[in-house]
Amino acid sequence: MVMPTARPSRKLSPRTARTIRFPAELHRRLASDAERCGRSLEAQVIAILRRHYGQDVDLAPAPDVVLSLARGSLAGISEADQQELGRRLGDVLGD
Repeated sequence: MVMPTARPSRKLSPRTARTIRFPAELHRRLASDAERCGRSLEAQVIAILRRHYGQDVDLAPAPDVVLSLARGSLAGISEADQQELGRRLGDVLGD
């Protein structure tokens, strides 16, 4: 007899949670350390993780944020110049 594959009880989201909740005392200590180092709290947490785990630790913005930034960077650039930028990018990437 072959058992059917179990199905997940809920659909898993492809999105990654970007909120980390720290206990109040730890949050206070991290914020104090970040201020001392001239960093934001997020930058301080990333620095601590990188120091512990190496340079592979990073927080990437959501894809919609990256696309929004890319669209914003093209604001005020003519259509012809945008096409030239696309062509040059393709040359660099080997497309």
